Amino acid sequence: MGNTGKRYDAEFRADAVRLVKESCRSAASVAKDLGINPQTLRNWMGADKKIKSPDKVRVMELEAELRAEKRRNKDLEESVAILKKAAAIFAGNNRK
Repeated sequence: MGNTGKRYDAEFRADAVRLVKESCRSAASVAKDLGINPQTLRNWMGADKKIKSPDKVRVMELEAELRAEKRRNKDLEESVAILKKAAAIFAGNNRK
């Protein structure tokens, strides 16, 4: 069964997080008024905090770059393996 959860746009998320930060209300109170799960709002607040920290932003960028390089490395290793097999097949056909 697929994920049937609601999807909220970035503007709604940012407004909800801003509402908690600028008001003296708890995340649970704001979430109840907005009709969303309190944990969802807390997750958005945590993500917002990570994004606002310059060190964490740089770490996230480096992690994304590392994932991309690992994917590229895996693709290249697969290409090398295929080329080795092809070279072995062609070398075997030339000996006959």
